[in-house]
Amino acid sequence: MSAFSKAGDQEQSLYDAVLDEISTGKLAAGQRLKVSELAKRYGVSTSPVREVLRLLQGEGFVEIHPNKGAIVKHANASTIQNIFEVLQLLEPYFVTWFADYAQADMIDEMEEIQRKIEELPTGNLTEFRKLDYQFHWSICRRHYNHVAADLWKKLRTALNVHGAKLKISPVRHQAIMDEHRELLAAFRANDAARAEAVINKHVAGSFTQMSQQMRALGL
Repeated sequence: MSAFSKAGDQEQSLYDAVLDEISTGKLAAGQRLKVSELAKRYGVSTSPVREVLRLLQGEGFVEIHPNKGAIVKHANASTIQNIFEVLQLLEPYFVTWFADYAQADMIDEMEEIQRKIEELPTGNLTEFRKLDYQFHWSICRRHYNHVAADLWKKLRTALNVHGAKLKISPVRHQAIMDEHRELLAAFRANDAARAEAVINKHVAGSFTQMSQQMRALGL
């Protein structure tokens, strides 16, 4: 569900633009977000900027301090752990259902996304994260439980935002490729048990990678 009503299309577009710049690191953690500068940057008035900053504050991406204004919030290991604990519950829920009910064209769509991921230069993390999101969203968006799917979207968006400055090691990158392919094979075989085992390994590996880097950075 959109964060804004139809009448708030401008705010929605602004929200998407600001969140994208935070998630790609263009607006870095700790950076001050001046309302007047953002309004000029995006070609809008100050009113929708204030509304978007309040929404981003509520979602944990921005902090607003009296007399200091808004800043991009720093991520921490505790936040990442909380997100992954919920994803460890949600991901098997989606993939086991998908393994049972996915049609061939749905898996074909995922195969095409995976092909694009594998063709990317390994250093292009911004595009990699977008395609990885699309790969997993292809599973979740098919599910009948839209409340759970919306929650997944929020959590994965938060991971992309909080992990914008983190790297993906070559070993983990290869593991992601292998695990995606294992998932696709499980879906082709309608093997829900195998899909569940793969996604559990996948989520655990991502958590280990991110948490180790954040500890090394003192976050």
